[in-house]
Amino acid sequence: MKLPQDYVLVLDEQQRWLHQTDLPLVSAQCPFVVALSVEHAVEQARQVAPCLVILVGENHAWFRNQVHALRHSARATPMTIVALTESTSPSWQTERDMLDLDGFLVQPLTDDVLTSLVQSAIIKQSYQ
Repeated sequence: MKLPQDYVLVLDEQQRWLHQTDLPLVSAQCPFVVALSVEHAVEQARQVAPCLVILVGENHAWFRNQVHALRHSARATPMTIVALTESTSPSWQTERDMLDLDGFLVQPLTDDVLTSLVQSAIIKQSYQ
């Protein structure tokens, strides 16, 4: 599959993103590619670096390894990497534990928030 220049990579090993509400405004502006494994996500990022990576899941202990693998796969191309968490039960850790993570995306998601994040990630990537 040929990837577009600007796209969002969703790493969702538990297939939770597939049940998210439709976000037509964002996906029309910047397509979403869902990877069901770290290996698939790294392979996608090696082909064309995504502007934004969203890590989906409750086990944040594995985020450090995933973030490290993704950052090294993109050959120093800047990408924004965020972890998805619930507003009712946020699960972020201390800053030193999540050093390579750019931030957290808190559910419930809205088109405005996701559109703003995607636009920021595209701009960040353009200043490489």
